[in-house]
Amino acid sequence: MGKNALSLFTIPALLIALTVPSISSASDQPSISYAALSSEQLAYADLDTAPEEWKDAILDSREAIIYSTSWTVDGQMSVEHADGTIEELPEFSDLFPDWDVPNLYETAPTSLTARADTPNMRLSAASYVGFVYLFAPSNTSASLPFYSFSSSANRVTMQASSLPGTSWNGGFTNLNTGSDVGYYTYLSASSRIHLNTPNSSTSYGARASTYSTTGSALMSVYDDPI
Repeated sequence: MGKNALSLFTIPALLIALTVPSISSASDQPSISYAALSSEQLAYADLDTAPEEWKDAILDSREAIIYSTSWTVDGQMSVEHADGTIEELPEFSDLFPDWDVPNLYETAPTSLTARADTPNMRLSAASYVGFVYLFAPSNTSASLPFYSFSSSANRVTMQASSLPGTSWNGGFTNLNTGSDVGYYTYLSASSRIHLNTPNSSTSYGARASTYSTTGSALMSVYDDPI
């Protein structure tokens, strides 16, 4: 009886002894020091498990990377270079898996975007020529559209006929949803951006900026029959 009683008390004691260290080691796991992360490391941090106070910083870091890269969504945008070569852009989802496409209405003040969803043209056509001041792009959001339109053409083209510097950045935004459809950096004056097969019931915004010299550029956005 004495041996059996000892065994009955020993087994639970051993189980407790084995369980307590594992609980202790799990609680001792080091937490992430978000303040010590670089901007790039912060961008790739897990947004779902990050503390609430760090989520905006993570999203800002992601957009800084997104807007330093050229990409498209579902092949909606491409670039034509001076020699006539068409460059198909990488898909946003391939470059940034699990990241959300930037949304104009989430990053820009409502007062600045309230008018952006109304096309400048009543007819379903893109037709703009004028001087646009090219600012240095924000690290955390797209430049606001300088022209909005809808189009029933097979393609809409944007180009810069003159530049204050040596290059420009450009892209298109779906103004119905606020989501960008494509973006390209460091374009030359002789390069053109194409919005491919636009939806005639969708309002789009053309936007441009520069990493080169800021100033006025002669920009055009027009229906481009292929």
